[in-house]
Amino acid sequence: MELGELERLNEHHDLSAFDAGPTDTEGQAAWLQQHALVNDRRGFTRTFVITYAGTSRVAAFFGLSSASIEREALPRRLRQQGTPRTISATLIARLALDLPVQGQGLSRELMLAALGRAVQAQEHVASAFVVVDAAGEKAQRLYGHYQFTAIEDVRGRTTRMVLPMATAVERFQEP
Repeated sequence: MELGELERLNEHHDLSAFDAGPTDTEGQAAWLQQHALVNDRRGFTRTFVITYAGTSRVAAFFGLSSASIEREALPRRLRQQGTPRTISATLIARLALDLPVQGQGLSRELMLAALGRAVQAQEHVASAFVVVDAAGEKAQRLYGHYQFTAIEDVRGRTTRMVLPMATAVERFQEP
């Protein structure tokens, strides 16, 4: 299935048919349809989408937002000497795929695109970590494969995971 390029969400995108499937326990599809555009306009979350080629119908999306982490939530190995009590971070707030494109490796590509945007942003606004709230074992495995470390259980449904921004930067540095 052919897909378009990654772009920022706007009012011309068709969100109505997006369905993340039966494992969408965190309501990703509903959030996209009901809150993403408003949150983007208000500056709460920047949402990026990939459409089906030649259409405005959204096939996949992720959101980015600023966040913070309490020093005590981090494992000792991630707390350097002099780390402030509250640490700036970039949150991959949402990431989901429409059912027809699931199982084709797009989650990995989308997550790497989100990391790339986070790395670009930290050049202008300090961010020491990338944070995700991984919903389910599959998401935890995906992020774990890219060196995210689980730091806490969030509301018993998701696992908060972090990646030092320095590690993300290394991944995207030119050879």
